[in-house]
Amino acid sequence: MVIHSICGKDEYSLLKVKHRELGTIKLCFECWEVERGNQNLLPSCSGDCDGCRY
Repeated sequence: MVIHSICGKDEYSLLKVKHRELGTIKLCFECWEVERGNQNLLPSCSGDCDGCRY
């Protein structure tokens, strides 16, 4: 089991993301939505793949 980087939940289904201030961390979906809304999440690749283009 993995411990959540922000809210401390113990879960198996955490999302691995690159955070603007914290680096690579694990988040639950609820915190992912908040951090995404605050524009704290960075693309997980160099930006040349179709998944990173908005």
